[in-house]
Amino acid sequence: MNIILNDSILSVDMKRVRRNVATVLEELQGAQLIPVLKDNAYGLGLEAMGHVMEEFPQITTLAVAQVGEGAALRQAGITREILILGGVPAHLLRAAVELDLTLSVGRLELLPVLALLGQSAGRRVKIQIKIETGLNRTGVMPGAELAHLLEEWRSTRNHFQIMGAFSHFADLEDTERTQQQYELFLEGVEQLQAGGMEIPLRHISASAAHEQFPQYRLDGVRIGRRLYMDHPTQPTGRVSETATWRTWITGLRTLQAGSPLGYGGKVFLERDSTVATIAVGYGDGLSEELVRVHGPVLVGGERGRLMACCMDQTLVDVTGIPCRVGDPVTLFGWDEQGNLLASQEVALLVGEDEGCGLTAQLSPRVARIYSK
Repeated sequence: MNIILNDSILSVDMKRVRRNVATVLEELQGAQLIPVLKDNAYGLGLEAMGHVMEEFPQITTLAVAQVGEGAALRQAGITREILILGGVPAHLLRAAVELDLTLSVGRLELLPVLALLGQSAGRRVKIQIKIETGLNRTGVMPGAELAHLLEEWRSTRNHFQIMGAFSHFADLEDTERTQQQYELFLEGVEQLQAGGMEIPLRHISASAAHEQFPQYRLDGVRIGRRLYMDHPTQPTGRVSETATWRTWITGLRTLQAGSPLGYGGKVFLERDSTVATIAVGYGDGLSEELVRVHGPVLVGGERGRLMACCMDQTLVDVTGIPCRVGDPVTLFGWDEQGNLLASQEVALLVGEDEGCGLTAQLSPRVARIYSK
């Protein structure tokens, strides 16, 4: 049966994705683009986005958060270097080595374990050194800790291929702290190199840092959100929204002012209204907080208001909007008339600083479809 059987779809415009990638490559002025595809490529589809990134010969390294994500890319035929950004549970280290994934070394006593696993697998283990500069999440501190790490490496160095070193900014609003982190990272890299470890790739910036502080790009930049959408509050206008979440109206009724909507009798109509039922709810990844603030949706080119939701269905105020059962409803992205309800605009209504937080919430029952 060649038909989509899902109640909603996330449509990803691959032409826009490719154009965004090309734009970012141009912006980086020769620094490496390291696409971040964690969390199912922010909900857009890990394997599909991985294949798009592999179309660009300039991209040699992809980044994910977990070993399972790296395994999915390998199973999809992706052959580029795959960096695991976060710490890896001990029981998954062997699989990571066997899959030829690049592991971030962000703690002491990990290198001897990886050396044994590499020896058992008959391969040199690819690693990048995670340097702690102030986020205090994972990483090795410059100074005594890095000196200890170098001692561990010297006794096991034949089992490793050093792919790079990286860190992560903690608070871009604090420009002084950001500069201090940058300088501390460079000190850490210098300490590694002085200890005999060559570092071919240095990276500390992600999408927001790239937009705000291009001087910190170094040898590479980890880009996630900017591949799919612009900055939420200071858009550059150089990249465009790529994803649209759409469902359909399944019911319409006219209700009087004061009528309760949804479970619990907590939402009441302030006026006589036309209310549409649409075929998604929080079980599909719709933000309940967005419903509580009565966020917008596009219906027939006009804006309706989310009113109340349950797991599988949501009520929308469509008063004054010509519509009927079966009409599409756009929760973010582009409607069929070319109107845009940006995911970034929607995200800011609920305190999200990135629209990719909305796409990442979408459940597997939202069909991902890709336009070429």
